[in-house]
Amino acid sequence: MGKKRIIKNYEQLPEDIVEQVKERYPDGFEDNLITFENSRGEIELALPFETEDTYYLIKMPKNNTAEEEEEEDYDNTTIDEFDNFENLEITDDVADEEE
Repeated sequence: MGKKRIIKNYEQLPEDIVEQVKERYPDGFEDNLITFENSRGEIELALPFETEDTYYLIKMPKNNTAEEEEEEDYDNTTIDEFDNFENLEITDDVADEEE
């Protein structure tokens, strides 16, 4: 008999599978995510993951993408320090460091 195939939300994974995912992707799994269309026509983000006896398609929460996390972590206080952008001048051209 072949391996079981399971689609499961990340939040509902057993702790041992979560630990296996962390071990396999210690630097993050963002580059391994895929998108697919579910039965309701919605686009889902998921991680394919294989154990000895099971193929998992781990659905990621929609609010947990790397881009959204970066936006949430962004601190607007530095922008608020500049009240009037129209009066800013560029005095020297900035050259690439690789030149």
